[in-house]
Amino acid sequence: MKKEEIKEINRFRALFPSEVRVNVARSENGDFVARINTFKGLFTEGSNFSELIEMVNDAVKTYYEVPEKFIPYMPNYVPPLEAAQLLDVFPINNVKKNIVLPISTSEKVAR
Repeated sequence: MKKEEIKEINRFRALFPSEVRVNVARSENGDFVARINTFKGLFTEGSNFSELIEMVNDAVKTYYEVPEKFIPYMPNYVPPLEAAQLLDVFPINNVKKNIVLPISTSEKVAR
């Protein structure tokens, strides 16, 4: 990898806050809907909790306009186990909770 690419990856990584605040609710059909409060006007949804978290991460990367080739080097937000328990993901219930997603430290590092 070129030095310029590593510099650009690190520039993008520095934009990501250490956590994002997300308001999660269930839609009428049972899907999850998220308002990402950290970024004004940023919403996403997923058919299950796992997909919702994936979509939250995608929304943040899209917000920062991260080029596709740098996506594997970007951080991901992961919910604490307590978030899934609070949302009572198993079984499905109608709930609404505010949760905090801290940044993951397990992504690739550009070298």
